[in-house]
Amino acid sequence: MVINIIVLVLYRTGYGGFFLGVGGTWNLNESKDPSTEMVASGVFVGFIIYTGVSLVSYCFATGDHKNTFVDILMNVVGIFMWLAVGAVALHYWHGYLSEQRFIYASAERQTGLAMGSLCVIQGALYLLDSVLASAHYFKKQMETEEE
Repeated sequence: MVINIIVLVLYRTGYGGFFLGVGGTWNLNESKDPSTEMVASGVFVGFIIYTGVSLVSYCFATGDHKNTFVDILMNVVGIFMWLAVGAVALHYWHGYLSEQRFIYASAERQTGLAMGSLCVIQGALYLLDSVLASAHYFKKQMETEEE
C-alpha cells in the first residue's frame, strides 16, 4: 500500500509539483493519451481502495472470511494492470526528451522512470501475494475435503 501511495503522489505531482502522468502515446511529439491516463488513475486509486479494504478485512474479519477466491482473483488482475501501466510509463519516459531537447537526464524523465519501475515492482508484489494466497487457499480447501 505504501508503494501504491508513492506512485500516486509521483503521478499527480512528479512534474515539478504538477501532473506527471504515465504518457501512453507512441508519438512523443503528441500530448499524453487521455484514455491511458484514465486507466492508470483507475489502477492507482482502485488498488489503494482494494488494498485498504483487504487490510481492514484481515485485521477484523473472522477466520472464515480472511482468505477468499476474490482475493486471488483481484491479485491476478492487479498483476496485469500494474505491469501494463508500468510498461507504458517506462516506454514513454524512456524515450522522453524535455523541452530543451538535448537534456537527456531531466527531472521529469527520472521521476517518470521511477514511477514506472515502482509500478512493475508493485505488479511483482501482487504476483507474490497471488502465489501465497493461492497456496493458502488451496491448502485450506484440501484440509476441509479430508475432514
